[in-house]
Amino acid sequence: MGILFGASGCLLVRAGITKLSELKIDTDKDWLAYGITNLKELTAGVARGDVLVHNGSILAKVSPGSVGHEFASSGPGQVPVWEAPPAP
Repeated sequence: MGILFGASGCLLVRAGITKLSELKIDTDKDWLAYGITNLKELTAGVARGDVLVHNGSILAKVSPGSVGHEFASSGPGQVPVWEAPPAP
């Protein structure tokens, strides 16, 4: 059984959904109360290997770095980045 949100925000249960790929999400819904404001833009531009992070105000996409680079923290409150690993 699948779970969907109706236009009025009510929960709809739909039989027959057996895979996550069959679930339809209304990306035009006002998700502001949940802290998500740009879901439609993100889903349209996400490609294999992209990572979604919260940049302090919205979800942001970080695309894969160069081969051999690692996903590293930029410190508290900063968006992680891809960078070359430290020298041994």
